Amino acid sequence: MTKNLIHISMLVLLTLTLSACGGQMVIQNVNFAHPFEMVMEADAEANVSDTRSGLTFSMDKILEKENISRADFAGTSVHMIRNQDGLYFLTAPGFRHVFILESGEGELKEAETVRIPGERLQNPAFNQRAPFIQLVDGDRTFSLSATGLN
Repeated sequence: MTKNLIHISMLVLLTLTLSACGGQMVIQNVNFAHPFEMVMEADAEANVSDTRSGLTFSMDKILEKENISRADFAGTSVHMIRNQDGLYFLTAPGFRHVFILESGEGELKEAETVRIPGERLQNPAFNQRAPFIQLVDGDRTFSLSATGLN
């Protein structure tokens, strides 16, 4: 009788241990927002990197969309901020757009491109203004979300 009780107890313990190890942990209600924008200087090859986050990527495809050459873009400050859903918002002086990017495994994928009305951006800066990302360029201010201007 006690042998059976010991076997049953060990079987229950083993089952509980194995079931605890088998599932994949999911953490919900994560806020991915960065409180401050990243400002990264483009090199002659149109690459940018942020030393704090370790983020590094090429601006070539974005420059094609903006119709700006690498030579004209070298030394330009690229502004980027991440919203609470984990989307990146990116722009730079001379751009007409804000690019909204999703992060994937080793990639940034275009989720949306937002045309900013008026002149090309001169001195853009991003701020967190939950639930929006605020774009400030001189005396112009825009509220952005994942779907565009608000």
